[in-house]
Amino acid sequence: MSLKEKLIEKLKGRIPSQLLPLLPSRYPIIGNVALIRLKEQLLKYEKEIGEAVLEVLNVRAVWRFAGKTEGVIRTPRIIHLAGDPNPIVIHKELGTLFKLDISKLLFSPGNAGEREKLTKIISKDDVVLDLFCCCGNLSMPVAVNVKPKIIVGVEINPLAFKYLLETIRLNKVSHIFMPINMDNHYWSEENFATQVLLGFLPRPDEEQLRIGIRSILWDGGTLHYHVALREEELMEEREYLMKTVKREGYKIINMSIEKIKGIAPRINHYVFRIKLRRSKI
Repeated sequence: MSLKEKLIEKLKGRIPSQLLPLLPSRYPIIGNVALIRLKEQLLKYEKEIGEAVLEVLNVRAVWRFAGKTEGVIRTPRIIHLAGDPNPIVIHKELGTLFKLDISKLLFSPGNAGEREKLTKIISKDDVVLDLFCCCGNLSMPVAVNVKPKIIVGVEINPLAFKYLLETIRLNKVSHIFMPINMDNHYWSEENFATQVLLGFLPRPDEEQLRIGIRSILWDGGTLHYHVALREEELMEEREYLMKTVKREGYKIINMSIEKIKGIAPRINHYVFRIKLRRSKI
């Protein structure tokens, strides 16, 4: 029996039968907390649904997504429905521990595939710059599983930075992970990284992109540029990236486009992996 079928069985007689097919079939789990999305027709019964999910999944708590994640510091909008209301969790993935407050910090289980892929792309000889570090969402598994020369993690949000420090401590990677609490618009170090992560949706702004490009070692490196787009917008984005790279004095050796996940009707999360080197060294 699927999770949705189990949930329907639990809720029969507790919510109107015509609403049962609208129950969600996916329940992302961070740590031991389930996060659910509910259609508007179900919101009146959110507490009953939360209690049922708590029983079916055997988790510590259930929270509901209540709107889009917005703002520079990426604060999620979620509501507690059932179980322990403490929002602080320790999530384990790829042998890595992440400590965070799920009510105030964004962590996407849907990016697990991208985190794993980065552990295969990045090598122990790399120097990594993560310009949108949060609590190490993309780069911490690289630190734990690959142990590159150094990872520099830049994060503007003081709360996220606090949990980044906790996560570094939990994973015992302080010897290779350098956390910096600052606005990445003021990052000025150039020509030093072989891997640059620009993991911010819907997109890094142009100045952040240019900073990321300039951070790439002149001899060559890879820029991982994340963006939320419709499929028909991909080629326009590609042209924008090519022009920006050229303006910064670099040239593209190779560019690939990979879909990470769907995030809204007709809108997907993509990553452009761009291998660059300085045009004239």
